[in-house]
Amino acid sequence: MSENHFKNKKVLILGLGLNQGGVGSAKFFTQLGAKVKVTDIKTAGELQPSLDQLKEFPMIEYVLGEHRYEDLDWADIIIRNPSLKPDNPYRIYAEKSGKRVEMDMGIFLQFIKPEQIIGVTGTKGKSTTASLIYEALKEACTEQSLASRSVVFAGNIGKSVLDTIPMVKKDTLVILELSSFQLEAFEEHQISPKWAVITNIFPDHLNYYQTIEQYTAAKRVIAQHQKPEDFLFIKSGDKVVDNNNFLQGLEGQIIRFSPSDLPAEFQPKLPGEHNLANIAAALAVSQKISLASQEDLLEALENFPGVEFRLQLIYSKRDLRIYNDSAATNPDATIQALKSLPNSILITGGVNKNLPYEEMAQTINKYAKAVFFLEGTATEEILQMLKSIGHQSADQNMGIYNNLEKLLRDIKDILKHGDVILFSPGAASFNLFQNEFDRGRKFNEAVEKVFG
Repeated sequence: MSENHFKNKKVLILGLGLNQGGVGSAKFFTQLGAKVKVTDIKTAGELQPSLDQLKEFPMIEYVLGEHRYEDLDWADIIIRNPSLKPDNPYRIYAEKSGKRVEMDMGIFLQFIKPEQIIGVTGTKGKSTTASLIYEALKEACTEQSLASRSVVFAGNIGKSVLDTIPMVKKDTLVILELSSFQLEAFEEHQISPKWAVITNIFPDHLNYYQTIEQYTAAKRVIAQHQKPEDFLFIKSGDKVVDNNNFLQGLEGQIIRFSPSDLPAEFQPKLPGEHNLANIAAALAVSQKISLASQEDLLEALENFPGVEFRLQLIYSKRDLRIYNDSAATNPDATIQALKSLPNSILITGGVNKNLPYEEMAQTINKYAKAVFFLEGTATEEILQMLKSIGHQSADQNMGIYNNLEKLLRDIKDILKHGDVILFSPGAASFNLFQNEFDRGRKFNEAVEKVFG
């Protein structure tokens, strides 16, 4: 598709949001000469961080604090926020009106060929796995084992995929971290990546999907339209993938990965058993795509320090270590983090996405030295479960906070030599923060203020 296709088109950004997707879309279409209007139910004050990034485009029109049907009628193309549920009345109205309704990912797919895409999805580990693949293939490109091909990293990484389009040439490999929401664009365009990775599937986003079956089906899209010459990488022994006819009807070649694929002497910088599976996935993909030696690929994977806000070591001084795992937005992620860093002082909690917290409460009871909470519906549920199983520290350190700095100062008062603080919420963040990235940044700022 030519970029001139959008010149003078009336483009409505339906939901600016705070996750960069709306900002990237508004910039993209404005720069291509489209007439852009932005609408969002949030107010200008709530959206200020996004609005600040669009100040250089005074020609953009805004309708904030509400959506209006007349704006949908006005538009030639509607770019919807991925979080708009299928039963959203404005989304339904637009689709029934015959409007062209896309996500930024849908536009991206019209500029990029499926055979250029390495897509990574999963409930946990997709960011880390996609980053590992990027680092390994970047190393392979440096050594010319990919015939001088370039690689770029995009997707669910805190900015719009449309920002990436100028960097993608005909021989570029694009590593895409893909949420279940973004995969809806692949389904709408009947596309799957040539190389598809599913790290794992656990219950998540059940405030958006009505059942775990719907959520699983959304993840399956990453392989649903593959051809026989394409590849699907899945973890050995994954219960969801191996059951429920998940693989039935898929045409891509199946490649299994397992931590046992890694050499016994392999010593990664990434902590945790779960990260060995992520590394094994990255190794399997990199070996299939590049001609680099296993030794060179393993060296790149071994030295990878980790992804921001994903079990990231942010402080290591005076016999204290602090890890920022703000990207843990579901209980399974926090369970893995606690098992990786047992006997930590845990900071957790937030908003429940209709997910079960029984196992997380049991894990806290077994592995956490102490626990402090951010307020929210998930916190209320976890607290009740901990009290019901007689959690030993329930009386002295089960504070509930809406201020990270105050929380950390209270933890500072009880610290002992060699303690570890683990910030792993296991829940959504939108009651106190813009998103998990904003939550992670604010946690880092609070750590800097309290511990220096």
